[in-house]
Amino acid sequence: MAARKKVAPQSEVAPVLEAKRVATENPLVFISHDSRDADLAEAFGNLLTDASGGILKSFRSSDRKGTAGIEYGQEWYRAIMQKLDDATDVVALLTTHSVNRPWILYEAGVAKGKLSANDRVLGIALGVSLDEAATGPFAQFQNSPDEEDAITGLVLQLIRRHPQAAPREEAVRRQVQAFRQAVATLLIIRTARRSHLNPRPALMRLRSRSSLRK
Repeated sequence: MAARKKVAPQSEVAPVLEAKRVATENPLVFISHDSRDADLAEAFGNLLTDASGGILKSFRSSDRKGTAGIEYGQEWYRAIMQKLDDATDVVALLTTHSVNRPWILYEAGVAKGKLSANDRVLGIALGVSLDEAATGPFAQFQNSPDEEDAITGLVLQLIRRHPQAAPREEAVRRQVQAFRQAVATLLIIRTARRSHLNPRPALMRLRSRSSLRK
């Protein structure tokens, strides 16, 4: 009887996506999120659009301003299931609002069943730790922390889904920095509102730290 091979333990933070991905002419990122995180979903959708020069398309059900959401008159459940069928990647925004919420878990489970081996479901932890985010099906996925290098790598690989895309890392990194600044601002304002505090001091500290990094 052959001896069993030892399996190396997985690292706590695995690479979000492997380097080799199958290219497609019409990559679509489905942004799964809690409706209360519509502003964060919009910021992430803008990141994908701006970093890719419009090549990378995204869908978020909460969009009411453009063409990235459910069209008026469409049956919402059917529209969401169709977009999950069309998606090449599903990115869930994991926040204090969405972690362990039934609908996010449901979308992740449906997506995992629908997507092929070349497609991915993953989460981005925003305002929560990776340990807090890795619940339910997300304990099995490769999730991204809210860190510049991790999100830059994720966005680069999503863009490279398009065969004609040739993103520059430095340009993508600048867009990621702007995204993280926008997310931090939104989260500070939320926390202040819940606590009935003035967000101005925290926002000023955030801007000060940001200017020092430039």
